[in-house]
Amino acid sequence: MKKIALLSISFVILCVLLFVYRMFNKPHTNVKESQAAKLISAKQLFDYFDRNEDSAMVEFSDQIIQINGTLLSKDLSNELEPQIILKTNDTEGFIRCGFKPSELQNIEILKDSSTVNLKGICKGMNGDDELTLLEDKDVILSSSIIIE
Repeated sequence: MKKIALLSISFVILCVLLFVYRMFNKPHTNVKESQAAKLISAKQLFDYFDRNEDSAMVEFSDQIIQINGTLLSKDLSNELEPQIILKTNDTEGFIRCGFKPSELQNIEILKDSSTVNLKGICKGMNGDDELTLLEDKDVILSSSIIIE
């Protein structure tokens, strides 16, 4: 009986260790080479999250999406993750796109109010109607790349 219990515990520990190892060494998603799961405008994406965040998370969370919108501003203060913000026709929310440093040159040439096409991994929405810590609600894209 003790052998069976010891083998069962050893098997469970081995499975947990294997799972942790695979998650830790999981390859990064190559946004540039991957096909976008959905093509959507900045306004449509924000409206979708604003109406029903839970449903939007099910559909878009950790998915590569292609988005087009109008550039509101650039934030180049953090060279490790430059960001741009896209307008959504809603004064309380935007699409915030984070980029890898290799995209910095492409971001610098963008002009305010220009139309931008990009791909990125949707991470969801930050901000909450009940909390006043964040003034705006933003839909976040990470590992974004600009599409010519």
